[in-house]
Amino acid sequence: MKLFSILLISILSLPGSFCFDKFEIIESTSQKWYGGQRDAGYGTYYEINIVPNANSESLKFDKIWIGEKYFEVSSYQKGKKIKNNTFSKGDTITININDRTVPNFSHQENTEKCLTEKHELPYKYQGKALLSFQYKDKSKYKEIEKFTILKELLYP
Repeated sequence: MKLFSILLISILSLPGSFCFDKFEIIESTSQKWYGGQRDAGYGTYYEINIVPNANSESLKFDKIWIGEKYFEVSSYQKGKKIKNNTFSKGDTITININDRTVPNFSHQENTEKCLTEKHELPYKYQGKALLSFQYKDKSKYKEIEKFTILKELLYP
């Protein structure tokens, strides 16, 4: 019995054990875009589709680092465009980020969620992005290993 208990605890404590995952990332994509107007700028759209194993009362997505850039995030249910951060266990939710760059000749600033102040990475991660979330008011992180690259968008 003692051996069985030790074995069970060992298996459940393995990193990435599916029993304790708060959500599953089912798809993550990136898509470069270029504006047709001089002041439109250019950038990359990122989309992360997630199936949570908890509801929005327990699980909250709050920020992401892509490379060393920091963005605040909000989520919405797939098929709905209202970013209200409410979802139920098993819903498919989406997080969108627009990393926009405006040419220097324009005095506009990046108005998307990229913050101008410096936010230090919580730790050096190996993937393409680091998603920060709160689970029952405790900060946790999940690495996004890769983004599937979609065809570039050229706006008229």
